[in-house]
Amino acid sequence: MRRITLIVLLLFLLANQPVQADENESSLMLPDLGWSRDVDIGFISTAPLVTQGLVIVKGGGDSSKAIDPTMVAYRADSGSEIWRATHPISTYNFEISPLIHVSPGTMECSPNHDMIVTGWTSGQLTAHDLVTGNLLWNLSTSAPSWGITAQGLSIEDRIVWPTETGIIEVCAANGTIQNKYENDTIRTYRANIGMWYSWYNSTMDYGYLQGTESGNILKYDLNLTLIDQLNVPVIANFTGAWKIRTTPVMYQYDVSPEYPLIGLLTHIQGDGESRFVRIDWNETSAPQLIEYHTLGPGSATPLAGGSGTTPIATSAGVVEFELNNNGTLDPIVRWDAKDISGEIRPIQIGVESGYCFPQNTAEGSWYIATDSGNATWIPQHSDWVTAGCGSDLYVLAVANDASWLEVRFDLLDINTIREIADDTLGVESEPIEIENSEAGEDAQQNQQSSDSGGSSGIIILPFIGAALLAIFSYFAQQSDLRRQIQIGALLFTILGLLMAGSIYNSNIVGEPDEDSSDRLRISNAIPQLENELAMDEVLVTIHFPESYAPDHCTEGEIRLYETGEAWLLSPAPENSYCVLVAMIPVDAGQTVEDITLSSIDEFGLNYEVEQMTLGSFLQDIGNAEGGLDNHWWTYDLNGGYGTVGMADQVVEPGDEIGWFFEISEY
Repeated sequence: MRRITLIVLLLFLLANQPVQADENESSLMLPDLGWSRDVDIGFISTAPLVTQGLVIVKGGGDSSKAIDPTMVAYRADSGSEIWRATHPISTYNFEISPLIHVSPGTMECSPNHDMIVTGWTSGQLTAHDLVTGNLLWNLSTSAPSWGITAQGLSIEDRIVWPTETGIIEVCAANGTIQNKYENDTIRTYRANIGMWYSWYNSTMDYGYLQGTESGNILKYDLNLTLIDQLNVPVIANFTGAWKIRTTPVMYQYDVSPEYPLIGLLTHIQGDGESRFVRIDWNETSAPQLIEYHTLGPGSATPLAGGSGTTPIATSAGVVEFELNNNGTLDPIVRWDAKDISGEIRPIQIGVESGYCFPQNTAEGSWYIATDSGNATWIPQHSDWVTAGCGSDLYVLAVANDASWLEVRFDLLDINTIREIADDTLGVESEPIEIENSEAGEDAQQNQQSSDSGGSSGIIILPFIGAALLAIFSYFAQQSDLRRQIQIGALLFTILGLLMAGSIYNSNIVGEPDEDSSDRLRISNAIPQLENELAMDEVLVTIHFPESYAPDHCTEGEIRLYETGEAWLLSPAPENSYCVLVAMIPVDAGQTVEDITLSSIDEFGLNYEVEQMTLGSFLQDIGNAEGGLDNHWWTYDLNGGYGTVGMADQVVEPGDEIGWFFEISEY
């Protein structure tokens, strides 16, 4: 019987398969421990932020030692401290609102440079310069009890963040409030912002969800107008006190029988137990309980947004769910992690993705699970653990209530991490010589030298042939023979030019400058797409103007093919009426052409590639045929105009390819 795999908060449309685990599974080898620090900033109760070659930790301070709540930034490669920023007006000695990285952009409210945003138990939301830690802006919100304790979202040029008594939307550039909802009778605690999505008659809409300490789900539109309030315990007929401290999500479809209705999914916490609840709406638009599953006590909080593949975790273990053919959810315990409390975080280790679960005991540790195995990370200085793991493509970091920070990475990646940190900080460091690598580097240099010399020799041959034929033609007595020899010389010349152009493209022209084209880069508008990218994947985006958009591709829609997840840009940019997105695995040496055609095949669209003199040329995608109204397909690589043909531009994991159908300037 066919099953559709669904992890809690996973959009069920055949998304990435969940991490597997069983008793016979091989142990996971974690990267080497690069460095560790006694940060001495009190309890660290939220995951380190690993970004742009830096590791940033946030502690609650320690009033007994006159230590204020503090953020500290370190270089990921060396552990050198870069800056500290304090927040003395918080006095609770715990800070659990996560840190997020906000990238610069070109929209009205986009910041001019990278910054870090976080909330505090004082009720303040603050933004800090990524490089210096300097305070860029701050704003105060209502904090009758514990202030801000949850995570918000960076969407386009705005920041949406949950407060203790509501929700706010601010301009990322300066922190001015754009929209807000506030109600002094509600309380929220560690409940990250969730998302709701609905599709009716091929039209998509979405907004925000927020759980409360009384078990309510608040539903907002994009302007933060409260459009619904669901009392989950009442709808489900639960007795006792219940609270929602996780990230809810809701999917509603009216497309075809292949898109079954999921409804609202939330993990609700009671006295000594928790329950996974599914609610939908009947024919009269009244909410009704579809099913619930009783789980262990406690709850752990996944990332804000709630559209990723996040399992449920309690003190009793980790649970995933499968949607069977009867339309109900089957619970399956998949990992042996115990005593989980705090944050669930997705991670990447090498080319693998997985999850990190904090096991909150006096000898706290982190249970890490990936496709190939699992491991328990026991720190050198143990204490209680509620903070999740922080990670990027290269670095894995954890911290605990002992104010102890540990950072792991593959030592072979240290120079890459070093270069990223240097680029962020605007400095230049000497590369680190890795033991036993010199021979390999010499061989690589020799190979490059050999390739370069060989290429030069090959380029010369056609021109030598052309010169010899030209000389021979001078001595030819018959005009027909002379003409044929001259034609041969011309062909040799053309061949030499083509070869020179190809080698120029391959060896001389570099990658385009990032974000230099001023065209929409989707990962800047929807940062979680980049966060969900696996270690070996490339992000491909295809932008359609309105007149050439595929069927069922609505205005402002950004749709991820693998999961069916969608986001809405309003208003839609002129040449990005709708955008199709795919995450494609990449092998060494593959090019923009290889990855692009794989993505178009996944979308099920027709395409035509023409072989031109200077290489392959993408002529058509779907109804967008090159030449119509002088529109042609061109690509960006990481936000910069492609400088070479798509068959010549090699791509690497983490790259973003964007295709645009625009009026030619030539």
